[in-house]
Amino acid sequence: MKMIDLSTELRDNMPKPPSAPVVEMRYVLMHSAQEEAIKGYTNKMEQFTITTHVATHIDAPSHFCMDGKNIDEYPVDFFYMVPTLMLDIERDVYGEICKTDIREAEEKWGEIRPGDMVILNTGSFHRYEEEDYNKSPYLTEDGAQYLADKQVSMVAIDSFTVDDPRKKEKPAHVILLCRYGIPVIECVVNLDQVPEHRFKTICMPLKVKEGSGAYTRMVAVLD
Repeated sequence: MKMIDLSTELRDNMPKPPSAPVVEMRYVLMHSAQEEAIKGYTNKMEQFTITTHVATHIDAPSHFCMDGKNIDEYPVDFFYMVPTLMLDIERDVYGEICKTDIREAEEKWGEIRPGDMVILNTGSFHRYEEEDYNKSPYLTEDGAQYLADKQVSMVAIDSFTVDDPRKKEKPAHVILLCRYGIPVIECVVNLDQVPEHRFKTICMPLKVKEGSGAYTRMVAVLD
């Protein structure tokens, strides 16, 4: 068995969407060589100012609807060894992904099965540290509906959002989160390190009480 980390790190001033505040990290306690010499130990502790919708994170349905499920309401096994299909659909900035694109990708990489997590690998993760990462590729309304009709368990993408970031309307979020209760994972990285298109995924979120989302250490598990 081999595991591949598909998640970003948390750090000071890390990439974020325009709607989120700047991520700030400071040390509440810092290592001291003198203290370690005297006491035999020294402390280090970090403090973050951060939203739950940066880094590799899971959007719960409550992110977009008042009666939607919160992230802490899911059983842990929902996120453990999830059957996963990665579809390579390369897109430049603001590139759209429609129903036809997904069906063509299925012909190459395999058919979506009920209960699958579908990862949309647009190649956007290569731009994670660049300004263009905010110009996310996105799902069209019919693309999101197609995935919902396929009865997927989750949808993941290697960009900040599954919707067109230039528009106020968010049809993909509404369809997936609100109408069908399908969680969305954003900011997936390292997809070029995964040699297979069908595998299992572990993506345990932090247990944020009544949270609209949470960070996840997302891992691809290969047999």
